[in-house]
Amino acid sequence: MRAQYFEFIRQQLLVATADLSGATKCQLVAFAENGQFCTDRYKRKQLKVWDEESQKMIAVWNEQVPGKQSRAKGSHIPLVQPIEFATASWRRAVLAQEPQKSAWLLWCYSDDTRYTHQVEIVRWAWAEFEAGLKGKRIAAKTVERLRSLIWLAAQDTRLELRKGADDCLEHQRLARLAGVSKSTWSEIYADRWEAMRAIYKRLDRDALACVAKTRSMQKEANYQ
Repeated sequence: MRAQYFEFIRQQLLVATADLSGATKCQLVAFAENGQFCTDRYKRKQLKVWDEESQKMIAVWNEQVPGKQSRAKGSHIPLVQPIEFATASWRRAVLAQEPQKSAWLLWCYSDDTRYTHQVEIVRWAWAEFEAGLKGKRIAAKTVERLRSLIWLAAQDTRLELRKGADDCLEHQRLARLAGVSKSTWSEIYADRWEAMRAIYKRLDRDALACVAKTRSMQKEANYQ
């Protein structure tokens, strides 16, 4: 697939998985701004009359008075917004993917920061990265530092995909975060850092390609 088509899928997922829950007012705000019944004729407070025997004002307990709705809206609010209905096929395709692909798409493009998604992404990525370390002599302390960088690499890759490479972390800052000198970072960690990012980029491309293919197959099956 071309880069332009990948970007098209990304934009579709951003729209399809956007949180539109705040597009309309909540029930309490609607009640506060619009009175439910006309109260100009029958007041809400209790009606009181003068009692000759007790020489006091007493409340009159009457049956409820039916009222009419005031300031009724001209049209109803649909339960499903048109944009939500139009992009439902993308959401179905995302949820039909493998766990790591679905978790990546939801975390990367819908800002779904659930801990289960993060665990699934990191567990899969570390397994892929660790497989590339087999047969190589590497210090245990270096492995621990690399393990601590695997989630940071996911965040950095997501930032590049969403905003561009200019916002990515620089090697000097990465060296400080890892607790090593810049020369040590360049010698030992720089290539492995790029390998981590490459794993996430491959996951992104595979997930986007699969979600587009799944959506096409689902739409074809639904229209038969």
